[in-house]
Amino acid sequence: MIKKIFVLLVCVLCTTLTINANTLSKEVVEKVKSATVFMMMSSDNNITITNPNGGGLCSGFVINEKRHIVTNYHCVHNTTKLQLAFYDKDDWNIYEVKIIGIDPVSDLAVIQIPKRKKPLPFLNWSTEDPWDGQDVFAVGHPFGMVWSVSKGIISNTDRNVRSPYVRFIQTDVAINQGNSGGPLVNTAGNVVGVNSMIINPSPVKPKTHIGMALSVRVDDAKEIIDVLQEGKEFVRPIVGVQIADLTPLNRDTIAKMPEVVESGVTIPNTFGALIAPSNDIPEGLEQFDVIISADGQAVNRQTELTDHVRNKKVGDTIELVIIRDRIFKNVTVTLKKLEVEARTLYDKKGNITPPGTKPKEKPKATDNESKPEELDKDK
Repeated sequence: MIKKIFVLLVCVLCTTLTINANTLSKEVVEKVKSATVFMMMSSDNNITITNPNGGGLCSGFVINEKRHIVTNYHCVHNTTKLQLAFYDKDDWNIYEVKIIGIDPVSDLAVIQIPKRKKPLPFLNWSTEDPWDGQDVFAVGHPFGMVWSVSKGIISNTDRNVRSPYVRFIQTDVAINQGNSGGPLVNTAGNVVGVNSMIINPSPVKPKTHIGMALSVRVDDAKEIIDVLQEGKEFVRPIVGVQIADLTPLNRDTIAKMPEVVESGVTIPNTFGALIAPSNDIPEGLEQFDVIISADGQAVNRQTELTDHVRNKKVGDTIELVIIRDRIFKNVTVTLKKLEVEARTLYDKKGNITPPGTKPKEKPKATDNESKPEELDKDK
């Protein structure tokens, strides 16, 4: 009888601890709000008839004692003025901001403020892998409603949107314009992602939350931020080709495309990464080659090739196995540096031209850039 009572008490205790672990505490929320900043910017990229000064709002969060703050790159793109304020009733100062490092591909930036008398509270990166169904919450300033808290779950931990080199967490946490750059945290208050985008196919603007938000995943974000906060460039190696997934399901459709028919190449009925027509294809590779292996590891889709390449350095070589017109071939390729012009990703179309500036040029295609889904950056 005593044994049964002991077992029952242990079960009740474990259940209580589990419930508490998934419940937000007032202390955790206050900690995250204190480390989250309110950002105000003026940007040539925001100028419209209804917003002639190019004003915008964003979020950010402090990550260390050096006053480094993480935010989105699109929050600092083409800014002419950038300021921030803290969640501190005793500090009514508006701080000027210095940009330390930027990475347009991942939509991340590190900024810094001049020395502050009071120490800054900061957030830690989560050390556990995020998981589908995990409870998370966001702090930010949607539509200027400062330091708002919203809560939800992780819907998926591995989404690719703008580039296969950056992985996003999909959540149903309500974020809107003004949440950009803010923290996505677990119930312990540790950062699991950097809020970046919302997906909404509606043609109406401004687009609002419909239950699909994207945040840069913690492992990718931390790896990039660790480099940016040193004032360095985050360099990515690439094979140097534009690729698309090939599967038995889309094989016939690809094989019937005019440029494929004209080439006379036979598209294999297999899984792999198909090389699309583009300029400057590396020596040894040709358009419509299908990559099926990299350094002895199977490649069934482009993300598998990307995940392998991302662990290498520019100048390293990679051994590829390809299928070209029914023939298997081994090809050695030297990895290049991914070059991306920020304007091709973030310059907005249809805005009035700021005084004294030239009209924007038409964006050019970039190697290894995947076509974005229908989304709207929440700035």
